Amino acid sequence: MNPQEKLCPFCHTPIADSYYFCPNCGKNLKPAPLPTKVLTQIGIYALSIFLPPLGLWPGIKYLNQGNEKAKIIGTVAISLTVISTVVTIWLAVGFINQANQSINGQLNQYQNLGL
Repeated sequence: MNPQEKLCPFCHTPIADSYYFCPNCGKNLKPAPLPTKVLTQIGIYALSIFLPPLGLWPGIKYLNQGNEKAKIIGTVAISLTVISTVVTIWLAVGFINQANQSINGQLNQYQNLGL
């Protein structure tokens, strides 16, 4: 056996550094890299925009990868999540204020009528 050959920690079969699973026992040797395809990116970005809090999960997951492209995807996903959250809160506060003004206006009308 070469000193550079690695062994599976579970069944001690020789394995290559590039293996993610042992060819003999099928155990997971190291985590597979996350996909960085365009469709995957679109899905992550859409999740970040339309469901803001949920966009943090893939953002952090991709940010922790060693791959530079995956880190960029994670950074963009987290940024979009933060922006989307701020916009959602701003719109919700505006909607609540508008509803509050409308209700107060109607109450004032009833008070002026003496009801």
